[in-house]
Amino acid sequence: MLEPPEIADEVERLSALCRLNLLDTPPDERFERITRSAQRMFNVPIALVTLIDSNRQWFKSRAGLALAETPRRIAFCAHAILNSAPLIVGDTRADPRFADNPLVTGAPHIGFYAGIPIHDTGGWRVGTLCLIDHQARHFSSADVSALCDLAQWAETELNLYSLKQATAICHEKESRLQAIVEHAGDAIVTIDDKGTIETFNPAAQRIFGYRPEDIIGQPIMRLAARHYRAGLARDLAVLAKNGIQNGKSLNRQVFVERSNGERFPANLVVSEMRINDRRAFTGLVRDISNRRRSSEDVKRANRQLAETLGLQQAILDSTRYAIIAVNLQGKLTMFNAGAQRMLGYTAADMKAHGSLAVLHDPAELAARGAALAAELGHPLAALADAVVANARDGRRDESEWTYVRKDGSRLPVMLSVSAVWDEQVLAGFVVIAQDLSERKKIEQLKNEFVSTLSHELRTPLTSIRGSLGLLAGGAAGAIPTTAMVLLDIATKNCDRLVRLINDMLDVEKIESGSMRFEAVVQPLLPLIEQAVAATNAYAAQFQVSFDLRADAGETRAAVDTDRLLQVLINLLSNASKFAPSGDVVEVRLRRLAGVARVSVTDHGVGIPEQFRDRIFQKFAQADATDSRQKGGTGLGLNISRAIIEKHHGTIDFTSVPGMRTEFYFDLPLASEQP
Repeated sequence: MLEPPEIADEVERLSALCRLNLLDTPPDERFERITRSAQRMFNVPIALVTLIDSNRQWFKSRAGLALAETPRRIAFCAHAILNSAPLIVGDTRADPRFADNPLVTGAPHIGFYAGIPIHDTGGWRVGTLCLIDHQARHFSSADVSALCDLAQWAETELNLYSLKQATAICHEKESRLQAIVEHAGDAIVTIDDKGTIETFNPAAQRIFGYRPEDIIGQPIMRLAARHYRAGLARDLAVLAKNGIQNGKSLNRQVFVERSNGERFPANLVVSEMRINDRRAFTGLVRDISNRRRSSEDVKRANRQLAETLGLQQAILDSTRYAIIAVNLQGKLTMFNAGAQRMLGYTAADMKAHGSLAVLHDPAELAARGAALAAELGHPLAALADAVVANARDGRRDESEWTYVRKDGSRLPVMLSVSAVWDEQVLAGFVVIAQDLSERKKIEQLKNEFVSTLSHELRTPLTSIRGSLGLLAGGAAGAIPTTAMVLLDIATKNCDRLVRLINDMLDVEKIESGSMRFEAVVQPLLPLIEQAVAATNAYAAQFQVSFDLRADAGETRAAVDTDRLLQVLINLLSNASKFAPSGDVVEVRLRRLAGVARVSVTDHGVGIPEQFRDRIFQKFAQADATDSRQKGGTGLGLNISRAIIEKHHGTIDFTSVPGMRTEFYFDLPLASEQP
């Protein structure tokens, strides 16, 4: 197959084609009429009006063909525009240039082709009128002459279309220009080379106070303040003779005069234009009197702003918190003095690093990033996104992190990350870091003290409890009734102290990571039954009973028996204490999507919504007075949450004050353990 060669003046030819504004336009009946006429006149299945673009042949009109375009390299018409003479190929299958062309061997199976170039008004060959038959055929000189006549018709329509388009574009531009002039906020005045006013837009009428009929035809000097008129006359004489040098506009401040004689300062921009062979000028006048009056106000506002910014910077620099701001690209925009003192880096150091990731422990950052990516369901664009991703999505983000100082030392911090918005567009993020070192040391000392105290108290309390038990059992002889009452009070309070110390030791083990968990896959229902049986006697003293129900089928999970019993007994005991006398506490075991849910529901006073965020904290009690009456350490729910989370589960509650409270926890089913 012979591909069409490059045309010498192809750039100019393509420019001419573009100026026609015909490519990719909708069908037009004027061109459709030509191809239908050619189809009937020559009894061919296909007649086309084509335009040859840089890399395609596009059909402005196509009678008998579904295709809208073909590649230029296989187009017969790309050969036809190489010369002004018609291109006639009587038998394409016998012509070595086209025999293996895809348009011959495949659809539309061209067997015969006749194409006449069509030109724009500049003589550039931009396309063709062509005929296609599926079979080879003879094409006489009379046929060629008739096809040339049709091509002249197509060429006429093509250039008429171009002229119509150009006229429409010209009218559109004129309308736009007129709209701009009519609605401009500045005065626009045109004058001839004698300085006579020719046009006066609505803004000029408003600014100067003249009606068009009063000012058009008058000398431009009428608009100038009196002491500017002589200088303006000299400038106009120079402009009329020499024009504006280098084609640039003149820009200066002048004083002009309204129709009532009031003078005001204005900014004047003068541009030159040519109308036929003479010069004319356009003046754009802007009233700047308000600008001058407000200059002192602006200076005063700038001083106040500088003072405010200085005060703000002093506050930011004096705080003990590290305040760091970045834009959406992660570039540093603020690194206050507190951050420099805390971390050892300067703002210049941070800008050189170009990322907040340098402040973070790499392993911790990678782990948080992986967890967040799993939660969001898509990977993070960069590691540092683990810090700002929640804030970017509008979620509150306050969590503990480990910062790494410039000297390599590590620092525990509480990070509060917030999004910064410019109106309704996200502009960046602010990270506020609080040093937790002292708090961590105090917590460690407190935990060590509690742990030591608990261990030290455990042994004497065990002895005291044993001794009280022996006395109550008559080991020292009969005990008077009044003494037995006191002995019973001492025994109950001793038991309460033992429970408190055991709970405190459990908390210490959980926080230190030393509590052992031996998870075994087993049915959950027997464990719940065992917990209910163990709590029945305790519930009976409050006239409370349990109603246990479970979904059909065995529900199994991997759990540590003793620890799960501890959670169940804690929830059952709490429900018993806070249920009204005679209440039936509902205990349910259900299978949900991938998890087993255990719930305990009482119908007592409920939990206030404002207490939701603290219910699982240490020593938390929604009603401290009522809790002391019913007993409890305030550690049970904190321990329960830690145990459930160690089992890869979650624990929560719902409550309607005065009606019901449901505590529940979810555990992964045995076949779906992580």
